This record gives sequence, C-alpha cells and structure tokens, in this order.
Amino acid sequence: MLRGSAALLRRLAPRISGGGCGNTTHRRLLPPIAPFLRARFLSAPTTSSPPSSSSAACHEEDAEDRDLPEISNGDAGARLSISVDRSGLYNPTEHSHEPSSESELVKHIKSIIKFRSGPISIAEYMEEVLTNPQSGFYINRDVFGESGDFITSPEVSQMFGEMIGVWAMCLWEQMGKPAKVNLIELGPGRGTLLADLLRGSAKFANFTKALSINLVECSPTLQKIQYNTLKCEDEHVGDGKRTVSKICGAPVCWHASLEQVPSGSPTIIIAHEFYDALPIHQFQKASRGWCEKMVDIAEDSFLFNLPRQALWLG
Repeated sequence: MLRGSAALLRRLAPRISGGGCGNTTHRRLLPPIAPFLRARFLSAPTTSSPPSSSSAACHEEDAEDRDLPEISNGDAGARLSISVDRSGLYNPTEHSHEPSSESELVKHIKSIIKFRSGPISIAEYMEEVLTNPQSGFYINRDVFGESGDFITSPEVSQMFGEMIGVWAMCLWEQMGKPAKVNLIELGPGRGTLLADLLRGSAKFANFTKALSINLVECSPTLQKIQYNTLKCEDEHVGDGKRTVSKICGAPVCWHASLEQVPSGSPTIIIAHEFYDALPIHQFQKASRGWCEKMVDIAEDSFLFNLPRQALWLG
C-alpha cells in the first residue's frame, strides 16, 4: 500500500507544484497534501526502478492519467467532484399548502365572532381551542406520550413523581401532620405523576391515610385514563359510593374547576405544566395607550386586532 501511495504522490508532485513534463500545458490541481504525509510516502521503500529518462516518466504519467479522479479547478481552489447515490434515502412527501376544509371548531369560533359583530379576546379564543366540549384539544383524546402531541417529564421517569411525593410528605410534616389533608392536582394529564407519588409514599401509612385526592380535570377522556392509572375502584358506602385508589387506599374525586373542590382542610396543590396552558389576556401598548389584543376575522381568516379605544389601567 505504501509503495502504491508513494508512486501516486510522485506522479502528482509536479502537478501540485505547477510543473509538468515536456510541452504539457494542462494541470490537474489536487487538494493540498500535508508535508509530513508527503514526506512519509515519498520516502517509503520501493522495489520499482526509477525511469531511465524524463520522457519515459511523462509517458507513464499520461498513460495513467485516466486512473486519477477528475478535478475541477476554480477561483476558490480545487474541489473534487463526487457523486452521491441518494436513492436509498427517505424522501418524505412534500407538505401541501392548498387550503384545507375548515374544522367544526374553526366554524364555531368564526360564528361567535360574526354573531357578536366584533372580535373576541385571546383568552376566549384559547378557551374554545383547548376545552370546547365537542372539539377542544384536550377533550376527546389522549394528547400525551409517543402517540400524542407531546411528552411531559412524568412520562419519562417515575423519579419525578417520587420526588414530588417526598416534597409533599415534608410539607405535610411541616403542617403538623394533620389527620386530613386535601391533595389537589390541577391538570393531571394521564395521572402518571400522581400515581408515582402515591406509589413512592405508600409505605408511609400515616401520610397516605390523611390524603383526600382531588383532581381538577375537565376532559372526560382524560378522567377515564386517570381512573385506570391510579388503579381506582368504586366502593359502596351507605346509600352512595366513593372512588378509592388501590395504590394507597386514598379516596379520589374529580372536579371540572378548582371552585368545586371542597375547602376547609389543609391543602397541598400540585400543578405541573398546567399554567402554561391556561387562556391568557394579552395587552399591547399603542400610540393611543394600552389596548387588549383581540382575535377577529377578515376575508374569512383569523387575525389579531387592536380596539380603537385604549384601556385605562390606572
């Protein structure tokens, strides 16, 4: 291999330095070769005898020219021309930018704006998109995990929920270890975080016996998933029934809003990646003062709009 490399470098050396043989006028420039490499290969032992004359060497070079790669020489320097076979690569289909048919939710929001003859707030727009009873983002499907739209930290490792459980137990002890404590989670998702919390604290009987779990969840679909994740069962108590998590034996209740959660007991609230999904009001300072940014429609498309009259925020 060294002998072959040395022979190749001997043929290329005059062309790299600009020299040539005889009346040869063309040059093929190769990328620069590190001096130590060139010295190593040129000094490699070889059994081939040197050519008897310069004309013989030039004849040998011309005969072997077709074995060298074609190189294009430009102002920016020499570049090898290499072709790559991409036939085996994955080629996704191009996205279509053609107008798509409107969903029922889009039609519903546009009908609200048209009925009011004016724009709606960003908060109302977000509320419809996220929690509309028929077509809201969170209402009718599981949006979490690999088959959903995003993954949250409790879905990655049970350690996250277990650490939250340690924090909750420490907080309960700081409260004076009350006999009853409301453990509230806002937006529990699949219930994974709470299940890991209860599983990690199951050995601390005094803590788990004090728990009354209240989940604030407006999605019927997610409520069913949470029911299964927490290994819940319905128990008959007198004339009624209650739901209990078999992970730790604590009672579990669901509520559509925080206002529905019973009050009057010490409370621990958990809200993981919940506040960033709440509807918001957005304000923008214009030349006439602070204005609330609104959502309107023009030419049957949504757009942001600022009211003509500024708000007084004194």
